[in-house]
Amino acid sequence: MEQERNPEISGQQDWLDDILPPTQLDSEIGPHESMESAGLTHPSDVDVERIIEETKADNWEEILEEEIKEEDASQAASAAPTQALPATAQEESPAEDGAQGVWDEETKDRMTPEPFQDEEYREAFGEGADLATVFAQPPAASQPENVPPETPPSAEETSSAEAPKTPARKGRPRRKRGYGLLGIPHVLATVIWLAVVVAIGVSLGRLIWVCAADVLAFGREEHEVQITITDQDSIESIAQKLKNGGLIRYPQLFELYADLTNAQEDISPGTYTLNTIYDYHALVNAMTFFADSREVVEITVPEGYNCRQIFALLEEENVCTAAELEEYAATGELDEYWFLEDVERGDKYCLEGFLFPDTYEFYTNDEPGRVIDKFLAAFDNRFTDKMKEQLVTLNERLADMMADNGYDQDYIDANLFSVRDMVTVASMVQKETASISEAYLIASVIYNRLTNQAEYPFLNIDATVVYALGGKDGPLTQEDLAVDSPYNTYVHTGLIPGPICNPGRQSMYAALDPEDTNYHYYAYDPSAGEHHFSETSSGHQEFLDSLEESDG
Repeated sequence: MEQERNPEISGQQDWLDDILPPTQLDSEIGPHESMESAGLTHPSDVDVERIIEETKADNWEEILEEEIKEEDASQAASAAPTQALPATAQEESPAEDGAQGVWDEETKDRMTPEPFQDEEYREAFGEGADLATVFAQPPAASQPENVPPETPPSAEETSSAEAPKTPARKGRPRRKRGYGLLGIPHVLATVIWLAVVVAIGVSLGRLIWVCAADVLAFGREEHEVQITITDQDSIESIAQKLKNGGLIRYPQLFELYADLTNAQEDISPGTYTLNTIYDYHALVNAMTFFADSREVVEITVPEGYNCRQIFALLEEENVCTAAELEEYAATGELDEYWFLEDVERGDKYCLEGFLFPDTYEFYTNDEPGRVIDKFLAAFDNRFTDKMKEQLVTLNERLADMMADNGYDQDYIDANLFSVRDMVTVASMVQKETASISEAYLIASVIYNRLTNQAEYPFLNIDATVVYALGGKDGPLTQEDLAVDSPYNTYVHTGLIPGPICNPGRQSMYAALDPEDTNYHYYAYDPSAGEHHFSETSSGHQEFLDSLEESDG
């Protein structure tokens, strides 16, 4: 069996090959006589082959272990490369001639380190053959004892080998000096920050200018705009109306101004004529209760209008709604007027007779309390002290009339007239009179009947029935005259509960100072355009018959 030779000791034991050639090893090796004397036997060919195989196996395990160690060392050298040896060291063959033996290709491949792959060192040492030359040194093999030492390296090579290169640090590269945030140079960063500051300053300045221009109404063309504010409007809806009218540009800015100045408390419902040159302060002042810019409506309330008709007229003129006026008349807080002492509140028409007919100026979308108070204040102003004195005189006259008709003092005291009773009579005079001249005569008929209810229990006035019916045009029917209402003077005796309209001054004068007559009846004469008065029932019936004959 041919023994394999170690290539590392090739050329160093040539003398053994001359004495004992490798091809004759298996046959030349034999038992020594000392082995036989010691009782040892010569191994058989099988045993020899087994020993050789085991030896080869052990040798290969050592080689593999050595290769593993060399690979570990090669990986460690990737961080700190060792001094390269001359390229010729790798190219030299361990055996110079065929007699000394050669390495097999597989062993040579395993013993040759792989080219270095690190990109950082590839950039330092180059690509391809240059990089292979630097890292081509094979792992150092152990030298046998009889091998002559290699030529010692020169001092320059020794110093180069003993001074290992500093391994490169892994991780983030060190930031160069002169750089600031995000790696931007300090000068460039300063320029950027200055640009940002300037941009913010310009934007802020422009924002302040835009807001100031809107608050102070800069650069607007002058023209008037009409705005209506209602009780239901909030500051947000008011601001939106102002924007829609072109009076402001930024509703949120006006809302902020209103919050800071409590402007919502000053703004009152109404229709206002505003100008686009008004600033925020002028706009708020122009929308206050007594502002000159507030639209004023002039309304003439005719004499004889009842509360229902007056409330409808005010609603039609956009002063207040009828519902608002009715609610305030019934339950609203009123000033203490002397003529309201006998008025029982709660009914929507309880102020009937005291809403003095006249020409008024109201604000559009006015407050109902202010409107009602204006009517009552007008009545108070029109009812002079002389009229109050005349009311006393009227009661003295009525007392004498009741005494003449047989009533005692208790009855007389209980039936003296209050100002509200006098106004009630004046309201009937107002509705029944065809002309001012006959108002005093009609008033005398009413008083003559009231002071003698034993003979004339019913006033028989058509206007009271019309009021009981809620208004009616045309002649009354028998069914109308039978309506069950305290205002129906055909079925209820005495004075009605209250006025049926709001009489004018002339009607009140007639009620305060009636004519002294004995008339107890009157009827309208269409041919004359006025009423015909009669003292007795028979005279009144004759006149009615004459009217029928003329119609027939």
